[in-house]
Amino acid sequence: MPVLSYSNFFQAAERKLSDNRNACGNHAVLTVNLGRLAELDGILGYAAVDQIIQTISKQLADALNPGDLIGITGRHQVSCLLVNLLANAHALLAAHKILRILTVPFTLGAHNILLNPCIGVAYGREKKSTIDLMMRNASLAIQQALQEKEQIKLFVENPEDTYLTQLHLWSDLNEAIETNALHLQFQPQFNTVSGKIESTEALLRWTHPQHGPIRTDKLIQVAEGTILMPKLTQWVLHTALRECSAFRTAGIDAGVSINFSADDLREPDIIDLTAQALDIWNVPPGRITVEVTETAVMETNRNILDTLNHLKDMGLKLSMDDFGTGYSSMSRMLELPLDEVKIDMIFVREMTKHPKHERIVDSIINLAHQLNLTVVAEGVEDLDTFRRLAVLGCDVIQGYLIGKPMPLTDFIKTVSQQSFEFLQPVAPESANGYQSIPGMLNSR
Repeated sequence: MPVLSYSNFFQAAERKLSDNRNACGNHAVLTVNLGRLAELDGILGYAAVDQIIQTISKQLADALNPGDLIGITGRHQVSCLLVNLLANAHALLAAHKILRILTVPFTLGAHNILLNPCIGVAYGREKKSTIDLMMRNASLAIQQALQEKEQIKLFVENPEDTYLTQLHLWSDLNEAIETNALHLQFQPQFNTVSGKIESTEALLRWTHPQHGPIRTDKLIQVAEGTILMPKLTQWVLHTALRECSAFRTAGIDAGVSINFSADDLREPDIIDLTAQALDIWNVPPGRITVEVTETAVMETNRNILDTLNHLKDMGLKLSMDDFGTGYSSMSRMLELPLDEVKIDMIFVREMTKHPKHERIVDSIINLAHQLNLTVVAEGVEDLDTFRRLAVLGCDVIQGYLIGKPMPLTDFIKTVSQQSFEFLQPVAPESANGYQSIPGMLNSR
């Protein structure tokens, strides 16, 4: 079976579908994304990568039925048209067969290359299918697979959550950034030693004019990997520092934590953007904490480590968010210039009910303190949990018990007026078994 070029594949596919309009079998398109090869263009050169794609395509052609078609339909993309399938499910079987072939390391000279393929599958719709529609649906399936970190994805039309909706949200998000239609809310962080609100986390919020509030993870998903991500980060950075400057001017001596994504850490201009924001808003660098996820900082990309070290050299603090939910290695953690870890709320919320959760929290606190790191517990919603965390030595508490995320004006009013005298955790060290921990009376 020959491997077709882009135009020849489309022409041959249209003829093949036309010839099979009256046949009883089903048909499907499988599009294989080989995005890993994009990195190799600059390492091995275009000619070598072209050779890899040609060799892979021939391997797949040998694995398909004689009546099927295969073509190179993009720089790092191969597509297959499967015809006369006895059942639609056979297309998924073919996708798994292709995946088994492509997960074997590809040998090119002295190099063993892991391809990390992603396959989108789109069924034909009886006699109405065109190759253009099937290819489009297979491409949408690939986008869904990449977002959901799956290797094979079947296109399923869902009018409530299609990739087309993602495109509309992308366009609307771009406009929201340009028109300042986004806003931040601030959730206070309570220091258990000083008994004061000493920092706050800036949380991004977007209320869409048609869809209402958009979840933050969905919002980031729309922007990530596109030109919107640097624009969004710049908006968040400047807004967070401007509003931090405002509440500090209002008499609240607190800092601010800002979330950076893996995309942000790879962005070449992120250091310059951060330096410019510091100069403009005049917030002391030591009162700014950059939060990064465990997954992001565990990447072995050298640029990410360099960026973290640059931020540290500028005087900013670095925090690992959602600690305990990713795949940390101790050797990697020792390389990172961290100041703080945040215990994920999935452990904190259940710690007074489930001993295993408390043991995990206790272990994280002890490990962090051994590494001279501050510990923040997220998701603290009741006094019992607060008191237990204080006894275990947790440094900072964040959650609805302290305060929900609030717009700037509400944050200033609440923190300026609220007393935290009810937060009097106890430690089982006195003669009667309990002792108040000093310093935990008032937030002002």
